[in-house]
Amino acid sequence: MTSKAQPAPKDAQSPVPPIMARIAHVMASLGIAALPRNYELLFEALNGNAGVSREIAALGKAPEQSALDSIALRHSLPSHNVLAAGQAAGEAVRLLTEISKTTEENQRQRAAAVLELEEIAARMNRDPVLGISDFSGDAVRLLSLVQDILGADRAASARIDDLQNHLDGLRSGLSVSRAALTHDPVTGLANHAALIGRLKDFFQKEAGESTSALLLFRVEQLKEFAETHPAGAAEKTLKRLAAIFRQSVKKHDFVARTGPDLFCLLLSDVSREIAVTIARRIAVRVAEKPFPFMDRELPAGFLTLTAGVSLSDSASSPTMLYEQAEQALAYAAESGIALRIYSAEVSERAGRLYRAGAAG
Repeated sequence: MTSKAQPAPKDAQSPVPPIMARIAHVMASLGIAALPRNYELLFEALNGNAGVSREIAALGKAPEQSALDSIALRHSLPSHNVLAAGQAAGEAVRLLTEISKTTEENQRQRAAAVLELEEIAARMNRDPVLGISDFSGDAVRLLSLVQDILGADRAASARIDDLQNHLDGLRSGLSVSRAALTHDPVTGLANHAALIGRLKDFFQKEAGESTSALLLFRVEQLKEFAETHPAGAAEKTLKRLAAIFRQSVKKHDFVARTGPDLFCLLLSDVSREIAVTIARRIAVRVAEKPFPFMDRELPAGFLTLTAGVSLSDSASSPTMLYEQAEQALAYAAESGIALRIYSAEVSERAGRLYRAGAAG
């Protein structure tokens, strides 16, 4: 387990500009508006999501913003969930308005029918002995009224069924949107927001009963590899890394991808020694595994892990626990070692860096 960068394969392609420069270049060449949500969409396309990349390429030059938004919504990108929620709210208002109009029209028809029936009843009360022709005319009117009411009921029922189906589709779309807010679109793992939610749940319900460990891993070389190779090159690698992390922990442990090259594990009811053992075991698996790259594989050892570990018994909140793991990871990277557990030494270093930054 090491944080030292490994040399790139000899046959790797020549480096290309960093990711933000590439995004700006693609925006300029395709005529895409410099909107925040478009930056996220292109970042996804250039940083491992081959599906997004293919769909954007299929739009050609000067794509419509609505077409770009559709791609992002299909792939459940987080920044587009606000857009999706707004569209869903507008659609819900429209559907409820239609239901209200249908109900009001139905009520008007029934009210008119009741008036007709009351008029016929009043005439019959005034003149119990009606002529055959009068009675026949009233019977025809009564039949017509009943037919109109039944027809309106059938039409209203069919319309309400249509609206219900529409609402069901809307509800399904909102469920997808909610899932996208808490999941990484490339690996399917939980994202940073979901991790913080799980940590909050732990501190509210379990912190007094057991100790959990938060393991934060940086995959060395991964970010540079994704930024300097064609779109989609890192997608399979990310998915295989996700599989390694999933398979290395118990079923009820929590696995997340919290950044382009960051993976995180929340291990329940473990000691410091067990947490370190698991971190080292995962590091060995990553270092020993070749990863797919285009029509060949990145050799074993090309990707390595650096890890920071924090324990819940030294933190009083979810944010503190995550920050402690970040501080341990930063210390590990700075000192050139593979793994660092949060400690007083790590805390002191973070304090020195903060004071130096504040003074500057």
